[in-house]
Amino acid sequence: MQQVIDYSLKLNFINIKKRLFFTSIFTFVSSFLPVFATNQIDINKIKNELGKGVNISLLEQYWIKPNELYKTDLKPTITAIAKAGFKTIRLPVAFDHYMADSYAAVDGELIKKLQQIYYQCSQLNIKLIIVYHYGKLSNENIYSENDRIIRIWKQIIAAMKANSTNNLFFELYNEPTTDMDVWKSSVTTLVRELRKEDPERIFIIGGANYNGFNELLHMGKLDVDDGKIIYTFHFYEPYIFTHQGADWTAEKTFITGFPYPYKAKKMPRLYNAPSDSQLYKDYFRFPKESTCEYLFERIKYISNEAKKLNLPLICTETGVIKFADNKSKSAYLRDITSIMDEFNIPVILWDYDDKFSIKKGNKVIKSLKPWLRNK
Repeated sequence: MQQVIDYSLKLNFINIKKRLFFTSIFTFVSSFLPVFATNQIDINKIKNELGKGVNISLLEQYWIKPNELYKTDLKPTITAIAKAGFKTIRLPVAFDHYMADSYAAVDGELIKKLQQIYYQCSQLNIKLIIVYHYGKLSNENIYSENDRIIRIWKQIIAAMKANSTNNLFFELYNEPTTDMDVWKSSVTTLVRELRKEDPERIFIIGGANYNGFNELLHMGKLDVDDGKIIYTFHFYEPYIFTHQGADWTAEKTFITGFPYPYKAKKMPRLYNAPSDSQLYKDYFRFPKESTCEYLFERIKYISNEAKKLNLPLICTETGVIKFADNKSKSAYLRDITSIMDEFNIPVILWDYDDKFSIKKGNKVIKSLKPWLRNK
């Protein structure tokens, strides 16, 4: 009997020790949970803080010699952008135009220019997005070109890693044109490899087909998404309005004079457009698509589907070419920015003062001022 009692006491003692041990472990781990929690970022909050933005067209202009581009002082432009009420500048860079060798060594002068622009932005509390423009990625060269892209970004990261992760963002590749599965494989590799170099930086990525939103939704959230990725799309619908007169897509944009919103009596005449051409199809869809109601439904669809996929969403390009009449351009920009605002999608307009300029004279066009004032 005494042996049974002794054994029972021993068993109780062992159980008490176990409970004390696990309680201690739980208490130890729990003491760190608040620390871990503070290290977690709110990606939607960061996304929203990008606010109203605009693209500066300069360093993507590969048709101009690098030395000429380096000489351009952007400080007056950045100052004017800040004064107008913008919170973010997106800076397209055609990195392949600034190579110090034939493969992937970035010209040191470009890096100095980027650092200068970041400093000028930070002095005015402007956030900066650097984006790789006019890359050479294709279905056929995915492995070799991925290597180049990674090498190029590693140099930019090495030079700018110390800059605030709240104020400097990297958009890894603009408007990919590969097949969707090729792009998803490619961007997964880019994120995985570059995250090793810059663990806390926010990366921005879009879908295939020139940052198309259908392709973005098809791609969905990446497996390598670590909570520090924002997803982007570009919106230029209806294309024959926003790009009317554009010479780089002349086969479908050579006609000018399209009105927004649609008015039958102001429509230009259709000519030189076979019935199987894209222009012919776009022309007869235009009455339906050139309305505020149509734009609202499109953005509503994008927003709702992105929420289902848990994609923090921004639009890094939308705008209207300078060949559109001023009244139509102003109306379109007023509508698209207010609609994006309604669905909590930060917008970065294309562009400040180039082919899609949002300026009239020295000031931002009046129709954008309510959007800029709306915090």
